Amino acid sequence: MTARAADSAPPVREPLVGVVVLNWNGIDDTLACLDSLRRGTFGNYELVLVDNGSDEAEVERLRQLTGVTLIEHRENVGFTRGNNAGIRAALARGCSHVLLLNNDTVVEETMLERLVGAVERDPRIGIVGPKIHYFDEPGVIWFAGGTVDLWRGESAHVGMGERDDGRYDAAEDVDYVTACAMLVKRAVFEEIGGLETSYFIYFDETDFCVRARRRGFRVVMAPDARLLHRVSRAMGSGSARYWFHFTRSRVIFLRRHASRLQRLTAAAWILLVDVPRMNLHFVRRRKLDCVAPFLRALVDGLRAPVPDRLARNAALESA
Repeated sequence: MTARAADSAPPVREPLVGVVVLNWNGIDDTLACLDSLRRGTFGNYELVLVDNGSDEAEVERLRQLTGVTLIEHRENVGFTRGNNAGIRAALARGCSHVLLLNNDTVVEETMLERLVGAVERDPRIGIVGPKIHYFDEPGVIWFAGGTVDLWRGESAHVGMGERDDGRYDAAEDVDYVTACAMLVKRAVFEEIGGLETSYFIYFDETDFCVRARRRGFRVVMAPDARLLHRVSRAMGSGSARYWFHFTRSRVIFLRRHASRLQRLTAAAWILLVDVPRMNLHFVRRRKLDCVAPFLRALVDGLRAPVPDRLARNAALESA
């Protein structure tokens, strides 16, 4: 190709990304998140804002925003149902990728550009997430990949609480990436559906990534894409509400994805190790209000209706 021909070639069009942000009585965080997104180097995106039953005064402020598709729910329908509504809207607008983004985050300028570059690098990659740091401690890692241990019924963030000294600077396949910031190709939703709505919040992205990997998609953490996170602004870090939903979702995840032997070993670990350890933790921290919700969540997770682990989640087809 001659230099003249190369100069006249049309520019490669960026893929259209639908950015889904969920809001629940957190408008200040949401506006800061959107502002950081607008300052980014990647411009070809559609913004879908889903409000999950916030106060009317807050919803009215959201209605004044321009350049946003706003979806309003009269009540808090949960993280999974709220995000599924946003995903449906993004796909209906022709987006080839969808970024689920927590409202309590601040996006570094090149994050979305780098995520898109990472997911497009290999056609087998279906899901990619950034390296995430604490907002109040930008040099400390909150997430550098996710691991799952079905024998104990645990999932964990790689590098959590560690100084970012370069140990996690290689792009690697991981068990899951957190839905705090998770970029997904359209093909993944077409293959497995949306987030599993048996979960109200927590373990939903872990479930989603496990299902995607079973269908042959790679799940990758892209360390050059960076994000700052104000952790647990909605649920409250270590609150009774947090421990109820986290524990309930953990049990549901085990029921869906662990083998019979893994369920037995995980149940033994939870009952013999985690229950005494967590109750001691609550007593020492003077959080006795967490004890009953934690124990109730174990029972509630066992009683919840759980679809087969291989079933395609059909939530995106529902109105």
